[in-house]
Amino acid sequence: MKRNICHTFLLATAAWLLASCGEDRTYEFLAKTEVDNWIEDQMQEVYLYYQDMPQLEQESYFRPPEEFFPMLLSSQDKFSYLETLPEVKKRNAIQPVTYGFDFEMGGDPTGTSSRQVARVLQVLPQSPAAQAGLQRGDFIVQADGRNLSNDNADLLRSGGGVALTVLPLLTDEETGLQQWGTDTLKCTLQPAVAMENNPFYLARVYEQGGMKVGYLVYNEFKKGVGDEDNTYMDQMLQVFQSFKQQGVEEFILDLRYNQGGYVVSAQLLASLLAPADRLGQEFAHFVFSDKQQALNYSLPLLQEYAACNLDLDRLFIISGAYTASASEMMVNCLRPYMTVNLLGTRTVGKNVAMTQIDSPYGFTMYPVTSTVYNANGESDYASGFTPEYVITENNYYPWREMGDPDELLLRNALQWVAGQTPADAENVSAPEEPEGTEEPDTTVRVRTWTERGYSSIRRKGFPAAILPSRHAAQTLYK
Repeated sequence: MKRNICHTFLLATAAWLLASCGEDRTYEFLAKTEVDNWIEDQMQEVYLYYQDMPQLEQESYFRPPEEFFPMLLSSQDKFSYLETLPEVKKRNAIQPVTYGFDFEMGGDPTGTSSRQVARVLQVLPQSPAAQAGLQRGDFIVQADGRNLSNDNADLLRSGGGVALTVLPLLTDEETGLQQWGTDTLKCTLQPAVAMENNPFYLARVYEQGGMKVGYLVYNEFKKGVGDEDNTYMDQMLQVFQSFKQQGVEEFILDLRYNQGGYVVSAQLLASLLAPADRLGQEFAHFVFSDKQQALNYSLPLLQEYAACNLDLDRLFIISGAYTASASEMMVNCLRPYMTVNLLGTRTVGKNVAMTQIDSPYGFTMYPVTSTVYNANGESDYASGFTPEYVITENNYYPWREMGDPDELLLRNALQWVAGQTPADAENVSAPEEPEGTEEPDTTVRVRTWTERGYSSIRRKGFPAAILPSRHAAQTLYK
């Protein structure tokens, strides 16, 4: 009723204004507001928070879609978004052009200036960044001689090449304070190239406490190199078949840089990790608004891939500030069946799903349309999951490469697997010193690296996760 009253008011106002000028231009008015009215009609129908949509002023309906859409969102909605056609094409690109490394901007870790620096998070093998010698944990202070900031950080993503200035961080032996070293590294990245960003960044097996421990750095819940491709789903089965053949008894899943992805990928991964006797039971279910209850939907743990299932009774997950959505779904939806241990920092807190709506006007909307629950009916992680052992990776220097047993978070996770208290846990008053392990003598705390800025990971356009096509609406979990 509210929607009809609003449209009637708009039409009446338009007719009066245009007729008062001596010329009936009603259809011109309708043409200029048609797109925004279409957007609002769709949102009223499918949006989970449709009852909280604000009532907009008449002039708002003349705005471009990318400006109008955010105006409709509820104050409790942090995730709904709209993509224009160029953005959709860029997101769906099979091989993005890149220098091949991820980074985030932050404040000067020495605390001696107000400038920003970029810290390298991970480097893709055989990329321009790897060939130039850039390493995980490096601090980049300049690009082409210019100081870095949130405004020019795109210089580090792609282009025709860029000269970087990297500075080492040292600790004053007397004061314990950090200071920049003088051993400056100058490196030049060759032009950006098209690279496949395979979500399986690293898979290894370690011996710990007489057990075989599987370790997987998994950066995106992704089906394949395109929306209709299942290459990475097949690769997941191959990876876990290898884990099973090697006799893996415990498992560490590294999701610190994983923002989410396809629900079916999360469903498959959970089916390979869960206890074998739980296969066939509910993994997750999705509850829509009171207008769309017919769309409520459940996903099971898949029995057809039992041959690759590791039959675990507990799982260790490394989390970080980027761990979101389908990654959090793994934590929440496996907990009814096994012990899920979390180590790292608090996750983002996305317990809702989204629906893809392709418009006839050249853009795509992704409004929040449902809440995600586990088999126990739980969905209480809108503020994220706090790990049992909190370790803030950014507070340490230097970093080691992913997969190195002495890499900060992996080392602590391996200690936990072996029944020890992680040595670097910040929420434990006096962690026990693990027997038979030595802390790398070059690792120091960097307490001033707290200001987060531009992040290349958050700028990535991950494909939205689509539930099975039998759905009347294509529900996404991203």
